[in-house]
Amino acid sequence: MKARHLVGPALVLCLAASARAQGLSLSLSSGAFYARQDVYREIYGTSFPLSVEARFELKGGFGVSAGLIRLRDNGRAVAVDGGGEDYPLRFDRLTIPLTLFLSREIKGVVLLVGAGLAYHSYREKWRTVDLVSEGKRAGPRAFAAVEWPVLGRLSVLATLVYESIGTGVESPLGGQVDLGGMQVLGGIAFRVF
Repeated sequence: MKARHLVGPALVLCLAASARAQGLSLSLSSGAFYARQDVYREIYGTSFPLSVEARFELKGGFGVSAGLIRLRDNGRAVAVDGGGEDYPLRFDRLTIPLTLFLSREIKGVVLLVGAGLAYHSYREKWRTVDLVSEGKRAGPRAFAAVEWPVLGRLSVLATLVYESIGTGVESPLGGQVDLGGMQVLGGIAFRVF
């Protein structure tokens, strides 16, 4: 599925949600990504995503959120034959999530849980060899978040995200490559209205 096929419906959904929105919040957060597969963790370690999100709250605590997450990392692959060579790699992933959520305020703290889909575009480039692996996939996404107001419309935000990104590619080490995992993010949120 091409990105342009998702952008149109996502934009229409967000505009429709904003027209009926009871609240709009914008957030910026970063943190750590813990890949589900051991091979990814061995090559890249812990990655550090950057996330920007818009949340449209509708009546009854329900809402729609859309965002953009950028993950960029350097890693090293080691020769499978044990020859001692290693190969520097560069991994880039851009994610566009679209989720439905439910929020509840308890003693001033806002709790959120949500699920939806995310569109992922990823690219791994071997720096010393002419080898590139890239693709685009949509997959499920779920999150839970806590938001603490600190000053007027400004809040501190903590988020836990799970994503599955099945690539459909077989790993030379066995099994399907899945670029998904858990993200633990912290940041700030600003309530526009």
